[in-house]
Amino acid sequence: MKPSRFSIPTVSILFLLTVLFPNVSSAPKKKSSNYKILKENSGIAAMHIVVTSPTKIIIIDKVQNNPIFLKDGSPVSSLEYDLTDGSKRFLPLHSNTFCSSGGFLGNGTLVSTGGAEPVPDDKFKSGFTSLRFIDPCQDGKCEWSENLNGMSSHRWYSTSTTLSDGRLIILGGSIKSTSVNSEATNNPTYEFFPRDDPKSIPFPFLVETLPFNLYPMVHLMPGPKNQTLLFVFANKDGMIFDWNKNKIVKRLPSLKGSSRSYPLTGTSVMLPLRPENNYKPQILICGGNEKMDPKNGAENSCGKIDLSDLDKADWELDNFGGLPRVMPDCVILADGKTLFLNGAGNGTAGYSSSNNKHLKADNPVLTPVLYDDQKPLGKRFKKLDPSTIPRLYHSVATLIPDGRVFIAGSSPQATVVLKGVKFPTEYRIELFSPPYLSLNQARATIKSVAGSSKINQGPIEVNYDNPVEVSVDISDNKPKFTAALVHYGFITHSTHMSQRYVVCIVQNVTSKDNGYTMNVVMPPNGNIIAPGPGYLYILNKGVPGESAVHLHLKL
Repeated sequence: MKPSRFSIPTVSILFLLTVLFPNVSSAPKKKSSNYKILKENSGIAAMHIVVTSPTKIIIIDKVQNNPIFLKDGSPVSSLEYDLTDGSKRFLPLHSNTFCSSGGFLGNGTLVSTGGAEPVPDDKFKSGFTSLRFIDPCQDGKCEWSENLNGMSSHRWYSTSTTLSDGRLIILGGSIKSTSVNSEATNNPTYEFFPRDDPKSIPFPFLVETLPFNLYPMVHLMPGPKNQTLLFVFANKDGMIFDWNKNKIVKRLPSLKGSSRSYPLTGTSVMLPLRPENNYKPQILICGGNEKMDPKNGAENSCGKIDLSDLDKADWELDNFGGLPRVMPDCVILADGKTLFLNGAGNGTAGYSSSNNKHLKADNPVLTPVLYDDQKPLGKRFKKLDPSTIPRLYHSVATLIPDGRVFIAGSSPQATVVLKGVKFPTEYRIELFSPPYLSLNQARATIKSVAGSSKINQGPIEVNYDNPVEVSVDISDNKPKFTAALVHYGFITHSTHMSQRYVVCIVQNVTSKDNGYTMNVVMPPNGNIIAPGPGYLYILNKGVPGESAVHLHLKL
């Protein structure tokens, strides 16, 4: 039979679409039941997010024309979002938080660091040297306080990380807004908060890694209590740095492939730390791009490095789950697997140009991939059901206490644009249910921790290296309990600052009063997980309980 004159071109077109745009399906994607779009949206563009209590997330944007305003007529740039009902409590600010960073101090105070130029018409001052403080609360009374000159130098696109002594280190950035860093804009220094030295400390590594070194990747290295080491990475290079001695301990081999740093943005994660292998430090870096070209395909590789023996440390390359991606987010789930989501299949981070019509990135990657570091090379990634919402520049995601993932943001335009462009400003929030929530396993309900039955009414204080008694209710006659302590981090621009997952030893499981009691041993010291807020998950056969419990690790 002679083929129709339409059949060959149709097949050819589909073939070319598959080859040229591997992330685009030729058929409409069905809505997955794993995603729930919340009735109440984010209110402002979600450029930065941080979980501050079991039911609250602070969302921070820059100063722009979001559709909600304060009583004085200025736009809202920060609010507290309630996960239980979607209500929003505005948190007034007086400095521009555009592309800032942040983290928790050891006492539990959240600090927002840096920002951008003043916006006089909207009554916002410069955020370049600003520090903003809030002590998270559940009574709706906490507010930001600000120190407009809290830092020693201008920082835009810097990274903040909580240290083992409870301070923040604030590293890098640029001294003014720029699309790509340069010698003229670079800030190759770091500082601490609270700080003893009023001046920033030079950090030549951020000169060596120009021009792609904004939002450097920084992770606190696990080790003995008196250790003071960080993993620092920018562009294609990394090192182990002693923040107490201001000394490079070890330069690491370059990571093959594309640049991994803004605006050729990849993402990084300290993989789960486990007591059975002495908290072996392993870093995974994925995605990015090779050049500043909106049509160039994103990086399809990941590099993993084992830092337990620095003399032998080298990168092991892996495929990025078959989905090249720039601007990915990485979220360690409650079971210790890592979820990669959001981002684009080609292009770079940054705003659109030419009247919002030409984007820096396109071909949104709707399909998340799940990474299991316990499996052998070549079998670690698994594709999951796709979302229906593109999440490009300025998208965010985080684990929340009930085991789901909060997904928000995408504002690839220089201002809020709601129509007339391919990818408008996105206010919808999704809650993604990971595969473990579809397993037919009973979920524990935590009834008491460390003698307190006031679960999630405020953080329960615990000490390092101490067993903590936990009681749970569960409808399972033969449960198998595991536990993990998680710090969600401060999330922006594919950078999950201070994110941490630590497996905790479970001892002395005993049946009691229609449930069980057990001792959960807290991590040994502040290098395993920094002091401050954390969330304790009790899992049964790999399925997290109904909610994690808010703890505070004391210094």
